[in-house]
Amino acid sequence: MNWKIKEVVLLVVLSVACGVLYLGWSTLWIPISALVGPVGAGFMFGIWVIASPIVAYIIQKPGAAFIAEVAAAAVELLTGSHFGLSALLVGVFQGIGAEIAFALFRYKKYNLPVLMLSGAIAGIFNIIYSIVANGFAYYTTTTLVTTLVINIISGMLLGGLLGKLIVDMIAKTGALDQYAIRTSTRTKDGQNDFVVRQ
Repeated sequence: MNWKIKEVVLLVVLSVACGVLYLGWSTLWIPISALVGPVGAGFMFGIWVIASPIVAYIIQKPGAAFIAEVAAAAVELLTGSHFGLSALLVGVFQGIGAEIAFALFRYKKYNLPVLMLSGAIAGIFNIIYSIVANGFAYYTTTTLVTTLVINIISGMLLGGLLGKLIVDMIAKTGALDQYAIRTSTRTKDGQNDFVVRQ
């Protein structure tokens, strides 16, 4: 599926914006993590995957979620993330997770459940990266399960749900009229959930 220049430009712009957001969020994570601990601060996770549902929802093409997340993570790294190279590596894992949700539906559904699923699977892959990087011994069973559950919930809410709300607000202004999101059709229940035309 060919990408249009305007889609590539939008992906770059949104990825840069999300990357800067990720950097600021990473900075905020430090004092919050110090107060409530890394597990407690896990509720912040979802913001770090918001690029995927936002870009995928607007452009609705294979690879959009993955590319957006990796590009945003690269921007976070290059703008001075204290996480260093791991910011990019975890972005790759999260991008894969986010992309899987859309692939499961053959890139034909971009409604709220699918966007939230994208955030949830990105949360799972975030934990997979952590296990690969740190080993199972890094976690107790309780810590691992708790962190996984928090990541999934946060990914669903701050990634998928919030991402959809942001895009829907932008779409109402007419700024996205030239993109796939506006050439989609509403679901029969009247909700603002879009699916690609068959």
